[in-house]
Amino acid sequence: MLDTVDILTLLAVPKIGRKTVQSVLDTLTDPPSYTQELRDVLLEAKKKNARISIPTTEELQTAQKNAESILEASERQGVTVMVPTHSKFPRRLREIPDPPVVLYAKGNLECLFADKSIAVVGTREPTPYGRKCAERFSTLFAEKGFVVVSGLAKGCDTAVHQGCLSVKGRTVAILAHGLDTVFPTENLKLAQQILDMDGCLVSEYPIGLPPRRHFVVERDRLQIGLSDALIVVETDMKGGTMHTAKFCIDQHKPLGCLVHLRKWVAHDKSRGNHHLIRENKAVPLKDASDIENFTTRLSSHFPNTSKSFATPKALFRMRGIILSEI
Repeated sequence: MLDTVDILTLLAVPKIGRKTVQSVLDTLTDPPSYTQELRDVLLEAKKKNARISIPTTEELQTAQKNAESILEASERQGVTVMVPTHSKFPRRLREIPDPPVVLYAKGNLECLFADKSIAVVGTREPTPYGRKCAERFSTLFAEKGFVVVSGLAKGCDTAVHQGCLSVKGRTVAILAHGLDTVFPTENLKLAQQILDMDGCLVSEYPIGLPPRRHFVVERDRLQIGLSDALIVVETDMKGGTMHTAKFCIDQHKPLGCLVHLRKWVAHDKSRGNHHLIRENKAVPLKDASDIENFTTRLSSHFPNTSKSFATPKALFRMRGIILSEI
């Protein structure tokens, strides 16, 4: 099997990405004993995939130096580097379509192996109603022992992490850049609070790599991969949240969408919610009964969970948010 340096070396080679590395992992029988043998491994993989680019010896040597630098920089930053050949690689992410071939994590790694986990996401520009509901959704699930997953973006994601932390819950933030920085910068304090309260920051991208637009879409599949279900708080017809919803549907996991009432029902940021519900791709969440049914459905996945983990007190609190104007 390929070790961490081998995988990082391949990823540092020009024109080689995670899908090429995954194809190598799928076909490899004998692990390479030194860097030059990685070229032989790629030549063998090229027999099944003619599009694989074969690096020169010099390119491999340069890539290996880059890989070693990434490991050193990660260690200095307190970042753990995980690859699929290691036992501590999250089992949930081994099973998704297009799985990651490397993960960088900082904080409590046990969050990545939680028995119960749910993603709660939404637009960067929520309505006041959506922001409050994002916070309350995450509070409800955190109180019942779920690890809450989101993206540390502005708006809904920020409210989700804050709601979870407000009840001392554990939350995981999936970032679209290296873990040596936080974007947006105004969430730097929030990221530290996540770490201080036993949560975790996760990324596919090495130390020093800044955010890029397509990284945001790529990380959305990891939010679903680490979760048992998804709740969409608010989304327009286009945007990152709709990508996350698609990954949820593709991975055949439960999807719930907040139903907007009264003055927010026609808002642009609720159009994606209503579309997913009309297409029968999502469960509508508009009142305490809907939330009860959704959480009961989730509880069937967990043998040690009672039929309904949503207490009357928690549901009453949700009723006050979902059914009232804000």
